Amino acid sequence: MVILGITGGIGSGKSVAAELFRSRGAAIIDADEVARALMSRGSPLLRTVVAAFGENVLQPDGSLERRRLSQKVFRNPEAVAALNALTHPPIMAEIERRLGELASGGRTCVACVVAPLLLEAGGRSAVQRLLVMWADEDERVRRVMARDGLSETEVRERIAAQMPAGEQVREADWVIDTMAGMAATRRQLQEIWEQLVAQAGCASRSA
Repeated sequence: MVILGITGGIGSGKSVAAELFRSRGAAIIDADEVARALMSRGSPLLRTVVAAFGENVLQPDGSLERRRLSQKVFRNPEAVAALNALTHPPIMAEIERRLGELASGGRTCVACVVAPLLLEAGGRSAVQRLLVMWADEDERVRRVMARDGLSETEVRERIAAQMPAGEQVREADWVIDTMAGMAATRRQLQEIWEQLVAQAGCASRSA
């Protein structure tokens, strides 16, 4: 089984890559989904986060109010670092557990870990190949504002809290510039998919 990490800043196109590879038969582990599961209502990790950042990051039903936590954290680099220190280790541990299950099950030849903070979380060693999705900052701001209903300030705060794109690119096996359009992006992803299945020794699925 070949393990591909898919990373890139917010709004760079990671979900496009994940969905194409999923449609070809890859197993997808989404770090954001893992984080949501680990911070579900009443979970140990959520209690830890609340102890660090206060009860007002909770909704009335006891679940996490993500936007409120984001507003509290992303304006303060020290708070970002503190949150990452609490959440990254258990998230990476769960990702590695899921990868172990996939490897022992032998039911997939390509597994993709989709994680915007893969490198910041020390996850490079958990993947064999790394794909970085890229778009310039103004385009990413536009995409995320349209997708998530956030203000420009909120999006730029999130971008500022992530690793600079240049540092991600230096770690990458492949970089896709999604500014070139969807057709070009999908064509490049298909080429990468064919390289991955060849490395894994599996038959390729093109659609």
